[in-house]
Parts: sequence; C-alpha cells; structure tokens
Amino acid sequence: MALCCGVNAMFDGNVFLVLSNAGMLSPDGRCKTFDASANGYGRGEGCGALVVRGWKSGGVDEGTAMGRVRGYAVNQDGRSNGLTAPNGPSQVRLIRDALSMGALEGADVTMLEAHGTGTSLGDPIEVQALSEAIGSRGTRNGLVLSSAKTNF
Repeated sequence: MALCCGVNAMFDGNVFLVLSNAGMLSPDGRCKTFDASANGYGRGEGCGALVVRGWKSGGVDEGTAMGRVRGYAVNQDGRSNGLTAPNGPSQVRLIRDALSMGALEGADVTMLEAHGTGTSLGDPIEVQALSEAIGSRGTRNGLVLSSAKTNF
C-alpha cells in the first residue's frame, strides 16, 4: 500500500511576477485548458492524497476499486521551444511506454488526465501528442480527456 501525496505552497511573491511577465498566468486567474479562450493558468496552494493498494494483495476487487493503474512511465521533456512549449515527441514516447508496460493499446484507454497548460501554445501540442500516441479511437471505447487543474 502507498500513500501518494503532493503539496504546493507559495511563499515568494516574486514567482508570480516572473510567471506573469512571461505571459504564463491567466489575467482572470482561471485555467481554461483545451478551451479557445485559454490564456494561461491560475496558481493556487493546495494538497492532494491518494491511497494506492495492490490489486490482489490489499483486498481490492473490481467492486470497490475506483481505478486501476495498468502501466506507467517517466521521462523528461527534453528540448523544446521553451518553458511554455511542451515537447510533443517526448510526450508521445511517454504515453507509448506506459501503454506498452500495461500491455494496452490506445483504444483500451477510457480516461486520460492531461497536464493541460491552459495556453493556446501548449494545449494543442499536448492534444496532438495524445492523438498520435493513442491513435484512432474506433468504436470500442470513448475517451474522457481531462485536466484536473481546470476544476480548482
């Protein structure tokens, strides 16, 4: 069993100035990922936690599980056109590695939690990479594409 947690606490106002001057922060403070009106993201403090248990060992079964991790991957963005421009090919490799580890095909994916930059530059790059890595959806499954930070 593992407790996976993350915390974001902001102690230095200079970070806001740097990000704002770079055009990364939304003037209205709202992240509008995958939206035509995307104009940056809103920063905030918070924390989240997730309990992860083994599929068989922790008494977890399909009736009580809220999700199942079948594969994962880690990489580094590599070269890009800057901090605000994701590296599409690097994202494609990451997704394909995770699918391979889980013995999955793109059509098996039903939900994808994306980074979602909330910018008119980064979001299309990410969606194109997701499309390339997952491929044609066919009729087997629908796909929910989400970015949780748009809901906070």
